[in-house]
Amino acid sequence: MEENIFNIPSSIMDSGKWKELELKENQIGSDNLLEEIINKKLWSNAEIIWVIRRLVYFYGKKDNLLKKAPPERLLANMNDVLRAFFLLYDTIDPELDDNVRSYICTKLTDATWGASNRTRIYLEKMETDF
Repeated sequence: MEENIFNIPSSIMDSGKWKELELKENQIGSDNLLEEIINKKLWSNAEIIWVIRRLVYFYGKKDNLLKKAPPERLLANMNDVLRAFFLLYDTIDPELDDNVRSYICTKLTDATWGASNRTRIYLEKMETDF
């Protein structure tokens, strides 16, 4: 990571490797860069973050093509992302600013819909009503 003069923690997106990826993305396009990355066996941290950012983009915009994907495949995708996130978080045990921690907790709370007891009871009731 590059040194930060304001004592704000640097991120991968501040690194030279990230800037190289952005430049390459502008030169060859996002789809070609994604193909190049996923064809590699090992990715750099910058490439991992770039792919996660791309997933956030497509899942966040509720892409029409993704809406046609089988739900089982989308759940498998989510499981793969969660496993990677779990592994990173457990291994690194990062010190997080309270604002970042709050953001992560809020997003994870929202993501428990369907996994928490309250929503599972709701889903079971919906299943029996139909």
